[in-house]
Amino acid sequence: MMGAWPPSKGARRLARTLVCATALAFAPTLAAHAQQIIPPDFFSRIPAEVPGRLSLEADTMVFDQAGDAVVAQGNVGIRYAGISVTADRAVYYQRSGKVELVGNVAFIDAEGLEYVADRVELEDGFKQRFLESLTVAYPDGTWVTAAETRFSEGVDRVYEQGTYAPCGDCIDANGNTIGWKVRAARITTDEIDRVVYYEQPSLELLGVPVLWLPWLVLPADGDFEMPVLSYDQNYGVGMSFPFFRYQVAGGTVLLTPTLFSKQGVMLGAEWRQRVGDLQYNVRGSAIYQLDPSVYNGLADRDWRGYAQTTGTFTPTDEWTLGWSYTAFTDPGYLPDYRIATGTVRNEIYATYLNDATFADTRIQQFVPVGDAASTWTATNHRNAVERQALTHPNSRVEYVENLGPGNGQVEFSARLLGLTRLQDHRSATFRGQRYVHGYEGQSAHLMIQAGWTNQYVVPGGFEVSPYLGVRAEAADYDGTSTPAAQTLFSATPIAALDIRYPLMMRTGGTTTVIEPIAQLVYRDGPVVPGITNDDSQNVVLHTSNLFSFNRFSGADRQETGLRGNVGLALNTSFDHGGWLAASIGQTHHLAGLNGYTVSDGSTAGIGTSLDRASSYIVASLEGGIGALSGGGSAQFDPVTGTIPAANARASVSHEGYTVSGTYAWADVNPALGITRERHDVGANVTLPVSDYWRIKFGTSYDLVGNQLLTTTGALEYDDKYLAFGVGTRFKGPVDGWSNNFRVEFHLRLRAAANREVVGLGYSWDQESFR
Repeated sequence: MMGAWPPSKGARRLARTLVCATALAFAPTLAAHAQQIIPPDFFSRIPAEVPGRLSLEADTMVFDQAGDAVVAQGNVGIRYAGISVTADRAVYYQRSGKVELVGNVAFIDAEGLEYVADRVELEDGFKQRFLESLTVAYPDGTWVTAAETRFSEGVDRVYEQGTYAPCGDCIDANGNTIGWKVRAARITTDEIDRVVYYEQPSLELLGVPVLWLPWLVLPADGDFEMPVLSYDQNYGVGMSFPFFRYQVAGGTVLLTPTLFSKQGVMLGAEWRQRVGDLQYNVRGSAIYQLDPSVYNGLADRDWRGYAQTTGTFTPTDEWTLGWSYTAFTDPGYLPDYRIATGTVRNEIYATYLNDATFADTRIQQFVPVGDAASTWTATNHRNAVERQALTHPNSRVEYVENLGPGNGQVEFSARLLGLTRLQDHRSATFRGQRYVHGYEGQSAHLMIQAGWTNQYVVPGGFEVSPYLGVRAEAADYDGTSTPAAQTLFSATPIAALDIRYPLMMRTGGTTTVIEPIAQLVYRDGPVVPGITNDDSQNVVLHTSNLFSFNRFSGADRQETGLRGNVGLALNTSFDHGGWLAASIGQTHHLAGLNGYTVSDGSTAGIGTSLDRASSYIVASLEGGIGALSGGGSAQFDPVTGTIPAANARASVSHEGYTVSGTYAWADVNPALGITRERHDVGANVTLPVSDYWRIKFGTSYDLVGNQLLTTTGALEYDDKYLAFGVGTRFKGPVDGWSNNFRVEFHLRLRAAANREVVGLGYSWDQESFR
């Protein structure tokens, strides 16, 4: 039976029967030599190179220190070259290089023939593929390959001439090289400290080496960070190297030196640690400037730097406590060295969240660090900080209790805002008017609102939803600025009724639901229940908030009187996949005091038409069919017959080709200082030029000024694992492009499941090239 090979298929089946019969008859004798049931040349007949990798599964993998062996045990399953194998254990003896399958070993070949044994030693290409599977055993498709792999206690691994590739072999179905890899002379994983050591690593993009380092230390579950290249006329060319990461005392330290051609060396450091339910980090940087005179104000100093700490503590699944605090030598440091812009928020907070309740309380300080801070004096900085409020606290609670089938639900919300401001925060002057974003002094405002709502379907198909509630206020202001010192207590009854009549029609492959909506909302209380308005200054009338009981986003203002909202909503779905959604409506003040006619010194409600008996008519339309999608919205003034604002957009996409257009219109609004119409159009085009490559163009044009606003162009690549691109952006007419342009570059490295490992972008304007 073991002579000429391979025998015919019929002979093989006969042979298998004879072997099994013989095995049963002489089981005691064969027990010690069960592996001989496998034909002697079984492994040599397996192709040495076949598409794909060997698949290995097991319940556990452990290191046998005494035997210097790696053991995969428990439901071991192997698939390779059409062959399936099961066993109790798979053992790799590192010293001898031998690989054995032990216990209930069963091989099923490509023709379905089964060979059984108690112990089998793997040979030839099957053995090699098994060893590779110990290296490349990531179900998400990631490969870590090596010329030689060694294992140690904790199943730590040492990969000689190792390669890490999240894209597998990084060859697509068309034979194109894609993605990225990291190659290293040696890769060592430390499972105890959860870090990976790379010796002489190099980064390859599309198979081309682009970066080499002497060594690199990264957390095993962390992200790979790229060097950052930048340029500024004040610090020159900058290059940071975020590669020096170490495990210390249960935490991780990352040192990031940055070299600046004009200002010297900046050293950045970050410490991260998790201790039980506490996770925190401390980061910062400092630089001794070689030429501080290029900066003005507080930035003109030798030593500059900052320090920041953040953290969270999660004692239960519902509670999260945290903090964030930033300190710096001068407010211009963060924007000057491109660390942060805008406003830094220092805070401590506590958040509670479960299925029915959300609660959040914070004490906050807001510190401006925008680009203007680079030239601030001590007085400028003090004034900017004093115009911002310190909240103590800023708290809110939301709770919903379902009362059971047919009984509706109870809704509860509360807001407490206490703040201190050392200076009035006023805007620029518009037509002789200066609006106030916040008053100097101390104030506190507590708002509690509770209500009940339910939905009923009455005969005829009407959906009726009543709401009954009450809002209680307690507020105090010390009168430091314009409003007089006062304390306010009030209660506002709230009643609302929402009536809808959905009508469904089915015609010619479409399903359409038309829903007329009528809503009455009544409130009887103070317009500015918080005395001063700090959180309710932006209101825009749109179809998205047409049927809101109160369009003010915060608690310091509320709508009052009796208001009626009417409109119509339409939703159509097409059997072939298209859809259409439209809505139109208007809100009317019917009785009582209209809260939008009351001024509190801010811009709240100005120019929205809500101060009138009947507002603008608002409408919106969205839809898509096949490759085409788009939408738009508009406001119409029935009194003047004009359109105060409108916008539209549309796009078509097919096989990588995309064309989109935008339109925007806004009329003048002198009350807000807007004295010039906005009338813009824009277009963007994406053209695929080859696999993963595309060219993008874009432009926007001012129809009122009859000139270009922006013009963009970019070349981009994206293969799911690697994405990068370079583009440029020009402002204004062509003859001014030499003084108004920006060059932008981005790079994204992704791992499995679209997880971003590296994300960076550089931007240079015309000043950077002078």
